Amino acid sequence: MDKTAPVRNLIKAWSTLDLEFLLAQLADDAVFENIPMDPIVGKPAIRAALQAFMSSCRSSPWELKNIAVSERGTVLTERDDVFFLKDGRRVNCLCMGAFEVNASGLITHWRDYFDLADWNRAMKLDPDFARRTHPA
Repeated sequence: MDKTAPVRNLIKAWSTLDLEFLLAQLADDAVFENIPMDPIVGKPAIRAALQAFMSSCRSSPWELKNIAVSERGTVLTERDDVFFLKDGRRVNCLCMGAFEVNASGLITHWRDYFDLADWNRAMKLDPDFARRTHPA
């Protein structure tokens, strides 16, 4: 099984803001963590979070710079996540991702590591907005 396939599909789904295709890559009990923020658990919660954010975007072509599968089977990505917002802004987010993929080819855990303060400044928010409410 090519463990990178669901990850590549998830990235492709962002480029067209296709939430249904993105969710089809996830297990029902998947966990999504933007590491500086609190985890989001389960498809319904992930849907709600992503739908809210996607609604502010015109498009979001993510540039995949590197992808690899670790010795433990985790899919690792280096990306430049680009967001073209409906208000005309372009926001880039340099990101490292780690994806756990089960035997059925579904993502069970999606972790993205990025600089939240840089993201918040680009979004014109307080640099500490949405930071984890509890230690990791």
